[in-house]
Amino acid sequence: MQWSKLKSRIKDCICPELKDRIDFHVTSYRRSHDGADKVWITVDGNRVFACKHYRRERELAEGYLRGLNREGAKVFLRQVAVHGPDDFGDAMRAYLDLPIAAALDSSDPFIQAFAIIDRRVGRKTIARLDISAFEHPLVRKFYDLRRESLIIH
Repeated sequence: MQWSKLKSRIKDCICPELKDRIDFHVTSYRRSHDGADKVWITVDGNRVFACKHYRRERELAEGYLRGLNREGAKVFLRQVAVHGPDDFGDAMRAYLDLPIAAALDSSDPFIQAFAIIDRRVGRKTIARLDISAFEHPLVRKFYDLRRESLIIH
């Protein structure tokens, strides 16, 4: 699925209070590797999260130098909140196929973040979420935004 269609489908899922405040961006460079180089999220025009290909590759190499295997290195990257653009795109595609309850319980921080701002999640569900379980900065940011939007409206 093309980026513009994927972005549009995700934006359609965002609750009305936040739909115009949150945006997703991607950039690719010619003569670079074959995929997106950078994905970032803005709230009210300010960047709140970014995924960069080369940073992920550097951190992955660092994990290998520490003696981690491929799976261990992926766990390490997730713990330090370093993601690549492909991780973000894969999570967007997966999120669109999940029921909202499964998305909220997902181990993928992007899927959790999308679920928190989803229009299908109501006040009571947000109030019941255990925020201590959310260690990822994007999940915390979207949780705070959603709580704030429920208070205002």
